[in-house]
Amino acid sequence: MRDNTRAEVRHIAAATASETVMRYADALARSPYAQQAIEATAHDVATEVARAIADERVAHADDIVRAAESAAGDTATETAQRVAEKTASNLADEAAAKTSEETRRAVDEALTKARAEWEEAREAAAREAGQFARDEAVRVVAATVADSVPPVVEVRVAEADPVRVTGHTHAVLPDVLLALGAGCHVLLVGPAGTGKSMMAQQAAQGFEQEFHALSLGPTTPMSKIFGYYDAHGQYHGTPFRSAFEHGGLMLLDELDSGHPGLLAELNQALSIRSCAFADGMVAAHPEFRLIATANTYGTGGDRQYVGRQALDAATLDRFVVIDVPVDEDLEEHIALAHAPARPAEARQVIEEVRRLRATGVEKRLPVMFSPRASIDAAKLLQAGASVEQALRWRVVRGMSAAHRSALGLGAEPGPEPGEGEA
Repeated sequence: MRDNTRAEVRHIAAATASETVMRYADALARSPYAQQAIEATAHDVATEVARAIADERVAHADDIVRAAESAAGDTATETAQRVAEKTASNLADEAAAKTSEETRRAVDEALTKARAEWEEAREAAAREAGQFARDEAVRVVAATVADSVPPVVEVRVAEADPVRVTGHTHAVLPDVLLALGAGCHVLLVGPAGTGKSMMAQQAAQGFEQEFHALSLGPTTPMSKIFGYYDAHGQYHGTPFRSAFEHGGLMLLDELDSGHPGLLAELNQALSIRSCAFADGMVAAHPEFRLIATANTYGTGGDRQYVGRQALDAATLDRFVVIDVPVDEDLEEHIALAHAPARPAEARQVIEEVRRLRATGVEKRLPVMFSPRASIDAAKLLQAGASVEQALRWRVVRGMSAAHRSALGLGAEPGPEPGEGEA
């Protein structure tokens, strides 16, 4: 199996729809429903295939073909029936309007002549209609499938069964799955809002494991990781203990914000796969997997992440480090999904966020425009906010005059009428 089957699904759906439309090329060429039929057939194919994949009912190419053929055949048959009924109705109405025998004979002669002329041009018409149908079907299906069919990421590690994740994913997810499948602990490093935590959830889905998560901070106590005994002598476990002992995927979020002492205690568990919990030593389950996230490479705070801790080299040595930059395709997919009624305005916001992001990086400004800004702004648009409101409330709020000027935003506007009123 290929690492990504999206292209394969698109190709199969397009080919199946075009071949089905070809069967009805003659009828379509003589009807006003041609474009409508082609688009309907292509859309139904893409929708059926998307639904089948989303429900995980399709695992092989031949299953995809059958699902597509079924959807395309039903739609094209229905359209051909409408064409025949409409043609018969038109001829009946025309004949009923003729009252004289002479007129009826003239109509019959005209129809006979028309049939003969049509028979002569039948092959040429079919060829033209067929090419038209094929080109249009491929175009429409490709566009529809791109929006309707969730992409599928598949990664095979050695001889094990492939790891499969369905849905829109970050571009580096295959690398993460490969490293986890190899038995390594993974540290994802990247700006805020790039989807690091979401990737951990998708990795758990791919490995069919229970997902556990804990966000670390300077005051996170040891008991949050290793558990504790209460006053009655009862031991209380933790998400980390559950994943470590029984097998699961553990996310340690904001690793570079954790207390150095706590991280040092984790080193033993990560290196020799044996951990001293409050109630004793526990060996790691063979399927225990761990992902940590950080905004820095363990070198301490910088101009954007001022509160981050420097990570000990011994801690960093336990991880495979994978960079997670902003994936603008994923950002766009998620943002548009949150503003289905206002895609044009959502794209306008996305483009402005990207412009600000690029300018901030170029001028090394201590400002952040993460994908969360685009996604939250899209939610505001869907709720009824204007583009200006969405940008002002979520993207450029609280920005100094100097930073606004450097980003080309001009002076901050005053509140709109009605805003801030009790």
